[in-house]
Amino acid sequence: MFARFSIVLLAGPILALALASLPAAAQNFVRPSGPAIAIDVSKGVLIRLDRNADTVFVADPAIADVQVKSPRLIYLYGKEPGDTSLYAVDGEQQVLLSRPVSVTRDVAVLQAALTRLQPGGGVRVSAVDKSLVLTGNVTNAVAAEEIRHLAGSFVVNDKDLVNRVTVDRPYQVNLRVRIAEVSRTVTKQLGINWETMMSSGHFVFGLATGNPVLSSSGSFITRNVGLGGTTDSITLGNNSPGANVNTVIDALDQNGLINILAEPNLTAMSGETASFLAGGEFPIVIPSGSLGQTTVEFKQYGVSLAFTPVVLADGRISMRVRPEVSQLSSAGAVQISGINIPALTTRRTETTVELGSGQSFAIGGLLQNSVNDTINKVPGLGDLPVLGPLFRSTSFQHNESELLIIVTPYLVRPASGRIPAPTDGYITPHDSDLYWTGKTGRPSDYSASGAPIGPQGLIGPAGFVMN
Repeated sequence: MFARFSIVLLAGPILALALASLPAAAQNFVRPSGPAIAIDVSKGVLIRLDRNADTVFVADPAIADVQVKSPRLIYLYGKEPGDTSLYAVDGEQQVLLSRPVSVTRDVAVLQAALTRLQPGGGVRVSAVDKSLVLTGNVTNAVAAEEIRHLAGSFVVNDKDLVNRVTVDRPYQVNLRVRIAEVSRTVTKQLGINWETMMSSGHFVFGLATGNPVLSSSGSFITRNVGLGGTTDSITLGNNSPGANVNTVIDALDQNGLINILAEPNLTAMSGETASFLAGGEFPIVIPSGSLGQTTVEFKQYGVSLAFTPVVLADGRISMRVRPEVSQLSSAGAVQISGINIPALTTRRTETTVELGSGQSFAIGGLLQNSVNDTINKVPGLGDLPVLGPLFRSTSFQHNESELLIIVTPYLVRPASGRIPAPTDGYITPHDSDLYWTGKTGRPSDYSASGAPIGPQGLIGPAGFVMN
Protein backbone atom coordinates (compact mmCIF):
# COMPACT_ATOMS: atom_id res chain seq x y z
CA MET A 1 0.00 0.00 0.00
CA PHE A 2 1.29 3.44 -0.94
CA ALA A 3 0.50 6.64 0.92
CA ARG A 4 -0.62 9.63 -1.10
CA PHE A 5 0.97 13.02 -0.42
CA SER A 6 -0.20 16.38 -1.70
CA ILE A 7 2.59 18.99 -1.62
CA VAL A 8 1.80 22.67 -2.09
CA LEU A 9 4.69 25.08 -2.63
CA LEU A 10 4.43 27.96 -0.14
CA ALA A 11 6.74 30.84 0.55
CA GLY A 12 8.39 32.26 3.65
CA PRO A 13 7.23 31.23 7.13
CA ILE A 14 4.22 29.38 5.74
CA LEU A 15 6.54 26.98 3.88
CA ALA A 16 8.61 26.34 7.04
CA LEU A 17 5.42 25.68 9.04
CA ALA A 18 4.15 23.25 6.38
CA LEU A 19 7.43 21.30 6.36
CA ALA A 20 7.46 21.11 10.15
CA SER A 21 4.01 19.56 10.13
CA LEU A 22 5.08 16.71 7.77
CA PRO A 23 6.11 13.32 9.18
CA ALA A 24 9.82 12.81 9.81
CA ALA A 25 10.05 10.18 7.04
CA ALA A 26 8.83 12.70 4.48
CA GLN A 27 11.70 15.04 5.33
CA ASN A 28 14.44 12.49 4.54
CA PHE A 29 16.56 13.46 1.54
CA VAL A 30 18.90 11.00 -0.05
CA ARG A 31 21.80 12.91 -1.53
CA PRO A 32 24.57 11.35 -3.63
CA SER A 33 27.54 10.46 -1.48
CA GLY A 34 30.94 8.93 -1.85
CA PRO A 35 33.56 9.48 -4.54
CA ALA A 36 32.28 10.39 -7.98
CA ILE A 37 32.12 7.71 -10.65
CA ALA A 38 34.45 9.11 -13.34
CA ILE A 39 33.85 7.99 -16.90
CA ASP A 40 34.83 9.33 -20.30
CA VAL A 41 32.52 10.38 -23.10
CA SER A 42 31.35 7.37 -25.13
CA LYS A 43 32.78 5.01 -22.53
CA GLY A 44 31.29 3.34 -19.46
CA VAL A 45 31.66 1.17 -16.37
CA LEU A 46 29.88 -1.98 -15.12
CA ILE A 47 28.45 -1.68 -11.58
CA ARG A 48 27.60 -4.75 -9.46
CA LEU A 49 24.94 -4.34 -6.72
CA ASP A 50 24.65 -6.31 -3.48
CA ARG A 51 20.89 -6.90 -3.88
CA ASN A 52 18.41 -6.94 -6.72
CA ALA A 53 17.42 -3.48 -7.91
CA ASP A 54 13.87 -2.58 -8.80
CA THR A 55 14.49 0.94 -10.17
CA VAL A 56 17.68 2.49 -11.65
CA PHE A 57 17.85 6.03 -13.02
CA VAL A 58 20.19 8.94 -13.76
CA ALA A 59 19.33 12.49 -12.77
CA ASP A 60 20.32 13.97 -16.19
CA PRO A 61 20.04 11.41 -19.03
CA ALA A 62 21.65 13.92 -21.43
CA ILE A 63 24.97 13.56 -19.57
CA ALA A 64 24.92 9.82 -18.78
CA ASP A 65 22.56 6.88 -19.09
CA VAL A 66 22.23 3.31 -17.85
CA GLN A 67 21.52 -0.12 -19.26
CA VAL A 68 20.24 -2.77 -16.81
CA LYS A 69 21.77 -6.10 -17.78
CA SER A 70 20.31 -7.94 -14.75
CA PRO A 71 18.80 -6.97 -11.36
CA ARG A 72 22.35 -6.74 -9.98
CA LEU A 73 24.36 -5.59 -13.03
CA ILE A 74 24.14 -1.97 -14.27
CA TYR A 75 26.12 -0.56 -17.18
CA LEU A 76 26.69 3.21 -16.86
CA TYR A 77 28.03 5.10 -19.93
CA GLY A 78 28.84 8.77 -20.60
CA LYS A 79 27.19 10.85 -23.31
CA GLU A 80 28.21 14.49 -22.75
CA PRO A 81 30.70 16.18 -20.41
CA GLY A 82 29.14 17.23 -17.12
CA ASP A 83 28.09 16.13 -13.63
CA THR A 84 24.98 14.16 -12.61
CA SER A 85 23.82 11.49 -10.11
CA LEU A 86 23.04 7.76 -10.22
CA TYR A 87 20.42 6.05 -8.03
CA ALA A 88 19.37 2.41 -7.57
CA VAL A 89 16.36 1.40 -5.41
CA ASP A 90 15.14 -2.12 -4.51
CA GLY A 91 11.57 -3.35 -4.35
CA GLU A 92 11.14 -2.18 -0.73
CA GLN A 93 12.09 1.37 -1.61
CA GLN A 94 15.50 1.00 -0.01
CA VAL A 95 18.32 2.94 -1.66
CA LEU A 96 21.00 0.57 -2.87
CA LEU A 97 23.23 3.12 -4.61
CA SER A 98 23.47 6.92 -4.64
CA ARG A 99 26.70 8.20 -6.19
CA PRO A 100 27.73 11.34 -8.10
CA VAL A 101 28.79 10.82 -11.69
CA SER A 102 31.39 12.90 -13.53
CA VAL A 103 31.63 12.59 -17.32
CA THR A 104 34.73 14.08 -18.95
CA ARG A 105 36.43 13.96 -22.30
CA ASP A 106 39.20 11.46 -22.86
CA VAL A 107 42.10 13.90 -23.27
CA ALA A 108 44.71 11.14 -23.01
CA VAL A 109 44.09 10.10 -26.62
CA LEU A 110 44.42 13.70 -27.81
CA GLN A 111 47.50 14.29 -25.66
CA ALA A 112 49.19 11.22 -27.13
CA ALA A 113 48.36 12.41 -30.66
CA LEU A 114 49.81 15.87 -29.90
CA THR A 115 52.99 14.27 -28.54
CA ARG A 116 53.41 12.24 -31.73
CA LEU A 117 52.73 15.32 -33.85
CA GLN A 118 55.18 17.53 -31.93
CA PRO A 119 57.78 15.33 -30.21
CA GLY A 120 59.30 17.13 -27.26
CA GLY A 121 56.76 19.94 -27.55
CA GLY A 122 55.25 21.70 -24.60
CA VAL A 123 51.61 21.60 -25.71
CA ARG A 124 49.16 20.35 -23.09
CA VAL A 125 45.44 19.68 -23.33
CA SER A 126 42.89 19.79 -20.51
CA ALA A 127 39.12 19.42 -20.31
CA VAL A 128 36.90 22.02 -18.66
CA ASP A 129 33.24 21.00 -18.77
CA LYS A 130 32.46 20.74 -22.50
CA SER A 131 35.54 22.64 -23.66
CA LEU A 132 39.09 21.59 -24.49
CA VAL A 133 41.89 23.99 -23.54
CA LEU A 134 45.23 23.93 -25.37
CA THR A 135 48.23 25.54 -23.68
CA GLY A 136 51.92 25.76 -24.49
CA ASN A 137 54.08 27.16 -27.27
CA VAL A 138 55.48 26.03 -30.61
CA THR A 139 58.27 27.27 -32.84
CA ASN A 140 56.29 28.18 -35.97
CA ALA A 141 52.81 29.01 -37.19
CA VAL A 142 52.51 25.80 -39.22
CA ALA A 143 52.81 23.66 -36.08
CA ALA A 144 50.22 25.82 -34.32
CA GLU A 145 47.79 25.37 -37.20
CA GLU A 146 48.29 21.58 -37.25
CA ILE A 147 47.64 21.36 -33.50
CA ARG A 148 44.48 23.45 -33.79
CA HIS A 149 43.21 21.29 -36.67
CA LEU A 150 43.90 18.05 -34.75
CA ALA A 151 42.19 19.25 -31.57
CA GLY A 152 39.23 20.53 -33.57
CA SER A 153 38.34 16.96 -34.57
CA PHE A 154 37.70 16.11 -30.88
CA VAL A 155 34.98 18.73 -30.40
CA VAL A 156 31.60 19.12 -32.07
CA ASN A 157 31.61 22.92 -32.07
CA ASP A 158 34.69 25.08 -32.72
CA LYS A 159 33.59 27.32 -29.85
CA ASP A 160 34.34 24.44 -27.46
CA LEU A 161 38.04 24.62 -28.36
CA VAL A 162 40.07 27.22 -26.44
CA ASN A 163 43.42 27.60 -28.21
CA ARG A 164 46.04 29.22 -25.95
CA VAL A 165 49.03 27.94 -27.94
CA THR A 166 51.54 30.67 -28.69
CA VAL A 167 54.23 30.89 -31.38
CA ASP A 168 57.75 31.74 -30.24
CA ARG A 169 58.69 33.42 -33.51
CA PRO A 170 55.51 34.22 -35.47
CA TYR A 171 55.98 34.68 -39.20
CA GLN A 172 54.85 37.89 -40.80
CA VAL A 173 54.30 38.21 -44.53
CA ASN A 174 54.49 41.38 -46.61
CA LEU A 175 52.62 41.17 -49.89
CA ARG A 176 53.46 43.45 -52.79
CA VAL A 177 50.91 43.60 -55.60
CA ARG A 178 51.54 45.34 -58.92
CA ILE A 179 48.54 46.12 -61.07
CA ALA A 180 49.74 47.48 -64.43
CA GLU A 181 47.48 48.39 -67.32
CA VAL A 182 48.12 50.09 -70.66
CA SER A 183 45.18 51.05 -72.85
CA ARG A 184 45.55 52.63 -76.30
CA THR A 185 42.77 54.00 -78.50
CA VAL A 186 43.10 54.98 -82.16
CA THR A 187 40.18 56.77 -83.81
CA LYS A 188 40.03 57.90 -87.44
CA GLN A 189 37.06 59.53 -89.07
CA LEU A 190 36.52 60.99 -92.53
CA GLY A 191 33.16 62.01 -93.96
CA ILE A 192 31.56 64.53 -96.29
CA ASN A 193 28.10 65.80 -95.41
CA TRP A 194 25.97 67.75 -97.88
CA GLU A 195 23.01 70.05 -97.55
CA THR A 196 21.85 71.34 -100.96
CA MET A 197 18.75 73.39 -101.64
CA MET A 198 17.79 74.48 -105.20
CA SER A 199 14.66 76.29 -106.35
CA SER A 200 13.10 76.75 -109.80
CA GLY A 201 9.92 78.79 -109.88
CA HIS A 202 7.57 77.31 -107.33
CA PHE A 203 9.54 74.03 -107.05
CA VAL A 204 12.26 73.25 -104.47
CA PHE A 205 14.78 70.43 -104.75
CA GLY A 206 17.17 69.31 -101.96
CA LEU A 207 19.82 66.80 -100.89
CA ALA A 208 21.00 66.15 -97.34
CA THR A 209 23.56 63.56 -96.15
CA GLY A 210 25.64 63.06 -93.04
CA ASN A 211 25.33 62.59 -89.33
CA PRO A 212 22.29 63.96 -87.48
CA VAL A 213 24.27 66.23 -85.12
CA LEU A 214 24.07 69.31 -87.36
CA SER A 215 23.00 72.82 -86.50
CA SER A 216 22.58 75.97 -88.57
CA SER A 217 24.95 78.86 -87.99
CA GLY A 218 24.07 81.71 -90.32
CA SER A 219 24.42 80.48 -93.86
CA PHE A 220 26.39 77.36 -92.89
CA ILE A 221 25.71 74.07 -91.17
CA THR A 222 28.05 73.09 -88.33
CA ARG A 223 28.44 70.31 -85.79
CA ASN A 224 26.33 70.49 -82.66
CA VAL A 225 28.86 69.60 -79.97
CA GLY A 226 26.17 69.41 -77.32
CA LEU A 227 24.56 66.47 -79.14
CA GLY A 228 27.75 64.49 -79.51
CA GLY A 229 29.29 66.13 -82.53
CA THR A 230 32.93 67.06 -82.94
CA THR A 231 34.62 70.34 -83.71
CA ASP A 232 37.17 68.61 -85.96
CA SER A 233 35.40 69.60 -89.15
CA ILE A 234 35.69 71.87 -92.17
CA THR A 235 32.66 73.81 -93.39
CA LEU A 236 32.19 75.02 -97.00
CA GLY A 237 29.24 76.72 -98.64
CA ASN A 238 27.97 78.50 -101.73
CA ASN A 239 24.86 80.63 -101.78
CA SER A 240 23.30 81.86 -105.04
CA PRO A 241 19.82 83.15 -105.95
CA GLY A 242 18.78 79.72 -107.22
CA ALA A 243 20.81 77.32 -105.10
CA ASN A 244 22.21 76.96 -101.56
CA VAL A 245 24.97 74.37 -101.09
CA ASN A 246 26.55 73.71 -97.64
CA THR A 247 29.20 71.08 -96.84
CA VAL A 248 30.71 69.76 -93.60
CA ILE A 249 33.87 67.67 -93.92
CA ASP A 250 34.67 65.58 -90.82
CA ALA A 251 38.37 64.79 -90.45
CA LEU A 252 39.46 63.24 -87.13
CA ASP A 253 42.68 61.44 -86.27
CA GLN A 254 42.91 60.76 -82.54
CA ASN A 255 45.32 58.68 -80.45
CA GLY A 256 44.80 58.09 -76.74
CA LEU A 257 47.02 56.32 -74.22
CA ILE A 258 46.11 55.42 -70.63
CA ASN A 259 48.72 54.02 -68.26
CA ILE A 260 47.56 52.78 -64.83
CA LEU A 261 49.97 51.49 -62.20
CA ALA A 262 48.94 50.61 -58.64
CA GLU A 263 51.26 48.96 -56.12
CA PRO A 264 49.45 48.23 -52.86
CA ASN A 265 51.54 46.66 -50.07
CA LEU A 266 50.20 44.97 -46.96
CA THR A 267 51.73 43.04 -44.04
CA ALA A 268 49.92 40.37 -42.01
CA MET A 269 50.80 37.63 -39.55
CA SER A 270 50.66 34.05 -40.76
CA GLY A 271 47.10 32.73 -40.57
CA GLU A 272 45.52 36.16 -40.13
CA THR A 273 43.57 38.20 -42.70
CA ALA A 274 44.57 41.79 -43.45
CA SER A 275 42.91 44.33 -45.75
CA PHE A 276 43.08 48.01 -46.57
CA LEU A 277 41.46 50.54 -48.91
CA ALA A 278 43.01 53.68 -50.38
CA GLY A 279 40.12 55.49 -52.01
CA GLY A 280 36.72 56.60 -50.84
CA GLU A 281 32.99 56.09 -51.01
CA PHE A 282 30.43 57.71 -53.26
CA PRO A 283 26.69 57.92 -52.52
CA ILE A 284 24.06 56.01 -54.47
CA VAL A 285 20.49 57.31 -54.25
CA ILE A 286 17.92 54.50 -54.15
CA PRO A 287 14.19 55.32 -54.43
CA SER A 288 12.17 53.67 -51.69
CA GLY A 289 8.64 52.29 -51.87
CA SER A 290 7.08 55.49 -50.55
CA LEU A 291 6.37 58.23 -53.02
CA GLY A 292 9.08 60.87 -53.14
CA GLN A 293 11.31 59.18 -50.54
CA THR A 294 14.84 57.98 -51.21
CA THR A 295 17.64 56.29 -49.30
CA VAL A 296 21.38 56.71 -49.71
CA GLU A 297 23.92 53.90 -49.81
CA PHE A 298 27.68 54.28 -50.17
CA LYS A 299 29.86 52.27 -52.53
CA GLN A 300 33.61 51.93 -52.02
CA TYR A 301 36.11 52.60 -54.77
CA GLY A 302 39.88 52.99 -55.04
CA VAL A 303 42.81 50.63 -54.53
CA SER A 304 42.03 47.80 -52.10
CA LEU A 305 43.86 44.66 -51.06
CA ALA A 306 42.93 41.72 -48.82
CA PHE A 307 44.97 38.57 -48.29
CA THR A 308 45.43 35.70 -45.83
CA PRO A 309 48.93 34.16 -45.75
CA VAL A 310 49.90 30.81 -44.21
CA VAL A 311 53.61 30.01 -43.89
CA LEU A 312 54.25 26.33 -44.59
CA ALA A 313 56.87 24.10 -42.99
CA ASP A 314 59.41 24.49 -45.80
CA GLY A 315 59.21 28.29 -45.77
CA ARG A 316 56.85 28.52 -48.70
CA ILE A 317 53.82 30.79 -48.44
CA SER A 318 50.27 29.80 -49.28
CA MET A 319 47.97 32.78 -49.50
CA ARG A 320 44.54 33.80 -50.62
CA VAL A 321 44.72 37.23 -52.21
CA ARG A 322 42.07 39.66 -53.51
CA PRO A 323 43.42 42.86 -55.11
CA GLU A 324 41.11 45.42 -56.70
CA VAL A 325 41.45 48.78 -58.48
CA SER A 326 38.28 50.72 -59.23
CA GLN A 327 37.59 54.30 -60.28
CA LEU A 328 34.61 56.46 -61.09
CA SER A 329 33.57 56.64 -64.73
CA SER A 330 30.99 58.55 -66.72
CA ALA A 331 30.54 55.58 -69.07
CA GLY A 332 27.50 53.70 -67.89
CA ALA A 333 26.36 56.41 -65.48
CA VAL A 334 22.64 56.66 -64.75
CA GLN A 335 20.29 59.36 -63.54
CA ILE A 336 17.76 58.79 -60.75
CA SER A 337 15.41 61.59 -59.76
CA GLY A 338 17.62 64.10 -61.54
CA ILE A 339 20.77 62.93 -59.71
CA ASN A 340 23.68 61.68 -61.79
CA ILE A 341 25.20 58.47 -60.37
CA PRO A 342 28.59 57.52 -61.83
CA ALA A 343 29.62 54.03 -62.81
CA LEU A 344 32.70 52.09 -61.73
CA THR A 345 35.46 50.62 -63.88
CA THR A 346 36.97 47.76 -61.90
CA ARG A 347 39.98 45.45 -62.16
CA ARG A 348 39.63 42.67 -59.62
CA THR A 349 40.89 39.16 -59.07
CA GLU A 350 40.65 36.61 -56.24
CA THR A 351 42.68 33.42 -56.05
CA THR A 352 44.92 31.21 -53.89
CA VAL A 353 48.58 30.66 -54.82
CA GLU A 354 51.66 29.14 -53.23
CA LEU A 355 55.20 30.45 -53.73
CA GLY A 356 58.43 31.20 -51.90
CA SER A 357 59.54 34.40 -50.25
CA GLY A 358 60.60 36.93 -52.88
CA GLN A 359 59.15 34.94 -55.77
CA SER A 360 56.65 36.59 -58.11
CA PHE A 361 53.58 35.16 -59.73
CA ALA A 362 51.21 36.61 -62.32
CA ILE A 363 47.75 35.84 -60.94
CA GLY A 364 45.69 37.68 -63.56
CA GLY A 365 46.01 39.15 -67.02
CA LEU A 366 43.93 40.49 -69.85
CA LEU A 367 44.83 41.24 -73.47
CA GLN A 368 41.95 42.82 -75.36
CA ASN A 369 41.92 44.02 -78.97
CA SER A 370 38.80 45.39 -80.64
CA VAL A 371 38.28 47.03 -84.05
CA ASN A 372 35.16 48.94 -85.06
CA ASP A 373 34.78 50.11 -88.68
CA THR A 374 31.60 51.89 -89.75
CA ILE A 375 30.68 53.25 -93.22
CA ASN A 376 27.65 55.48 -93.82
CA LYS A 377 26.71 56.29 -97.41
CA VAL A 378 23.88 57.45 -99.61
CA PRO A 379 22.42 54.50 -101.53
CA GLY A 380 23.47 54.64 -105.18
CA LEU A 381 25.54 57.80 -104.94
CA GLY A 382 27.93 56.31 -102.40
CA ASP A 383 28.76 53.43 -104.77
CA LEU A 384 29.83 55.57 -107.73
CA PRO A 385 33.38 54.83 -108.95
CA VAL A 386 34.81 58.36 -108.69
CA LEU A 387 32.22 60.50 -106.95
CA GLY A 388 31.27 57.84 -104.38
CA PRO A 389 33.65 59.04 -101.59
CA LEU A 390 31.87 62.42 -101.66
CA PHE A 391 28.71 60.72 -100.38
CA ARG A 392 30.33 58.39 -97.78
CA SER A 393 31.39 58.80 -94.14
CA THR A 394 33.94 56.39 -92.64
CA SER A 395 34.62 55.89 -88.94
CA PHE A 396 37.43 53.61 -87.71
CA GLN A 397 38.20 52.84 -84.06
CA HIS A 398 40.86 50.50 -82.69
CA ASN A 399 41.12 49.74 -78.95
CA GLU A 400 43.96 47.82 -77.34
CA SER A 401 44.18 47.04 -73.62
CA GLU A 402 46.65 44.95 -71.64
CA LEU A 403 46.31 44.27 -67.91
CA LEU A 404 48.64 42.29 -65.66
CA ILE A 405 48.46 41.60 -61.90
CA ILE A 406 51.64 40.35 -60.19
CA VAL A 407 52.01 39.34 -56.52
CA THR A 408 55.26 38.97 -54.57
CA PRO A 409 55.26 37.87 -50.89
CA TYR A 410 58.16 38.40 -48.49
CA LEU A 411 58.85 36.93 -45.05
CA VAL A 412 59.61 40.02 -42.96
CA ARG A 413 60.59 40.96 -39.43
CA PRO A 414 59.96 44.20 -37.56
CA ALA A 415 62.62 46.86 -38.00
CA SER A 416 64.44 48.03 -34.90
CA GLY A 417 65.28 51.41 -36.40
CA ARG A 418 63.15 54.20 -37.77
CA ILE A 419 61.44 53.51 -41.11
CA PRO A 420 61.68 56.43 -43.60
CA ALA A 421 58.39 58.04 -44.58
CA PRO A 422 57.42 60.05 -47.70
CA THR A 423 57.30 63.22 -45.59
CA ASP A 424 60.93 62.94 -44.49
CA GLY A 425 63.06 65.78 -45.81
CA TYR A 426 60.15 68.03 -46.76
CA ILE A 427 60.22 71.61 -45.51
CA THR A 428 57.53 74.16 -46.30
CA PRO A 429 58.90 76.74 -48.80
CA HIS A 430 59.38 80.41 -48.00
CA ASP A 431 57.45 83.03 -49.92
CA SER A 432 60.53 83.75 -51.99
CA ASP A 433 60.87 80.08 -52.96
CA LEU A 434 57.18 79.80 -53.78
CA TYR A 435 56.68 83.01 -55.79
CA TRP A 436 60.18 83.83 -57.04
CA THR A 437 61.66 80.44 -57.96
CA GLY A 438 58.38 78.47 -58.15
CA LYS A 439 59.55 75.75 -55.74
CA THR A 440 56.98 73.84 -53.69
CA GLY A 441 59.51 72.58 -51.15
CA ARG A 442 63.02 73.14 -49.82
CA PRO A 443 65.48 70.23 -49.80
CA SER A 444 67.13 69.33 -46.52
CA ASP A 445 69.54 66.71 -45.23
CA TYR A 446 67.13 64.91 -42.92
CA SER A 447 69.78 62.66 -41.41
CA ALA A 448 67.73 61.89 -38.31
CA SER A 449 65.21 59.94 -40.38
CA GLY A 450 67.81 57.59 -41.77
CA ALA A 451 66.82 58.66 -45.32
CA PRO A 452 69.40 61.09 -46.74
CA ILE A 453 68.33 63.59 -49.34
CA GLY A 454 70.14 63.76 -52.67
CA PRO A 455 69.79 65.94 -55.79
CA GLN A 456 66.94 63.74 -57.10
CA GLY A 457 65.14 63.31 -53.77
CA LEU A 458 65.38 60.60 -51.13
CA ILE A 459 68.20 58.10 -51.55
CA GLY A 460 66.94 54.55 -51.22
CA PRO A 461 64.66 51.91 -52.76
CA ALA A 462 61.41 53.60 -51.71
CA GLY A 463 59.62 55.56 -54.43
CA PHE A 464 58.98 58.80 -52.60
CA VAL A 465 57.77 61.73 -54.72
CA MET A 466 59.95 64.79 -54.05
CA ASN A 467 60.99 67.82 -56.10
